[in-house]
Amino acid sequence: MKVLFIVQGEGRGHLTQAITMEELLRRNGHEVVEVLVGKSNSRCLPGFFNRSIQAPVKRFLSPNFLPTPANKRASLARSVAYNLTRLPVYLKSMHYIHRRIEESGAELVINFYELLTGMTYLFFRPSVPQISVGHQYLFLHRDFEFPGKNGFHLWLLRLFTRLTCIGAR
Repeated sequence: MKVLFIVQGEGRGHLTQAITMEELLRRNGHEVVEVLVGKSNSRCLPGFFNRSIQAPVKRFLSPNFLPTPANKRASLARSVAYNLTRLPVYLKSMHYIHRRIEESGAELVINFYELLTGMTYLFFRPSVPQISVGHQYLFLHRDFEFPGKNGFHLWLLRLFTRLTCIGAR
């Protein structure tokens, strides 16, 4: 089976999951045809990823979280405002993702928590099936309780998580 990965480039967890999944798929006779990684001006791909992943890696501009002025955590308000100004850029990225899905020959897309994958499946409806991988999908389980979290923030986190996996089977 030919598989296309789409990976959120923020943080290292999803990149590590993609490396491991590629190894597992290759050991079992499958081919990862391409790895698309979301990027921003503040994100560089870590060396371990470039050294470990075997499939061709391509980048696209993707939404990201901006830190608070104290740089201790993500600022929801700053992130939303900034990313709204970049909607035309992200629309181009969705066109690019859709084109890569169609032209890569992939029979399956594995999405590692990249928001624009869900948006691409919402607006362009690619015919290639998609599955989504990431520990954040635990947030969608009805029995999951997020300790000490503001109810509104948890609602937003769950909304974001749902948006990343639109079109997943």
